[in-house]
Amino acid sequence: MPAPPDHYATLGVAEDASAKEIKKAYRQLAHQYHPDRNAGDAAAEERFKEIQSAYDVLGDETKRKAYDRARRDPFGGQYEGTPFGGFGGGGGGGRFYRAPDGTYVRVDATGAGPGIDEDAFTFGGGGGGGLGNIFDQFFGGASGGGAADPTYRGGRDVEASVRLSFEDALEGGKQDLRTPSGETVRITVPKGVRDGFKIKLAGRGEPAPGGRGAPGDLYVTFRVTPDGRFTREGDDLVTHESVSALDAMVGTLREVRTAYGKTVRLRIKPGTQPGTRLRVKGQGVETDKSKGDLYVVVNVTVPTLSQDKAESLRQWADANGIS
Repeated sequence: MPAPPDHYATLGVAEDASAKEIKKAYRQLAHQYHPDRNAGDAAAEERFKEIQSAYDVLGDETKRKAYDRARRDPFGGQYEGTPFGGFGGGGGGGRFYRAPDGTYVRVDATGAGPGIDEDAFTFGGGGGGGLGNIFDQFFGGASGGGAADPTYRGGRDVEASVRLSFEDALEGGKQDLRTPSGETVRITVPKGVRDGFKIKLAGRGEPAPGGRGAPGDLYVTFRVTPDGRFTREGDDLVTHESVSALDAMVGTLREVRTAYGKTVRLRIKPGTQPGTRLRVKGQGVETDKSKGDLYVVVNVTVPTLSQDKAESLRQWADANGIS
């Protein structure tokens, strides 16, 4: 069976690296290979997944200890997979299985004959012998019982959401979150976070039954309240500015307020058509990595004229060759 992946090499840290060193390496690599920074790069996306997988293990003390035990296993056991994943056996027809506490038990098939049915060895079934009974004997199960101790199961992952105003999403920053377990944790809202963006808080999910296994993870989804003035398109923002038909024909200057409260001067050229999008570079959403643009859509308002004024305007237009 294949050996566990080298998570230390993936993050570029030593095997005795501190939790702080592991976290720092993870943040640097995750920033470098994040999909938002490498759009369309399949290799970078795969690398990001490897980095995330490595930190999921090494960033959790309990998972890291179990992983280190698996790396030291002389039989080349498989770390990832089912909780009791099988390991390649040595000579004599034996096979090594991972016990609930991370150690390994050898089960010899000697005497069972060729083609032994591995399904005969069960882990959770009641009665009838099998590996469930073997684990009971080795790891403190009830005498004569069938199932392995359920408290070895890890806690379940849980979901939570955080509602943000449009302005808070733009600014980002620290915010307190009450987890489903009742614990209050401080999370970092990424600057310029988008609606639906999700982060994972390792080990903040449901505790393991009996407290004897690793807790689950907490997945937090950010929900951003739409803004009445700006529409978001990626990291670009779109707003509308109304001008009169006369201003659209002869041109004008307008002051437009950005989402961050800055005022910019916008030149509307003569002959601007309704629906024209004017770009203001760098005035969209600002994230830790980049800035989007602001697009101003020109709406042209047409006044309602009395009959005599409409006739006068028609005569003027005809006299000046304007149709």
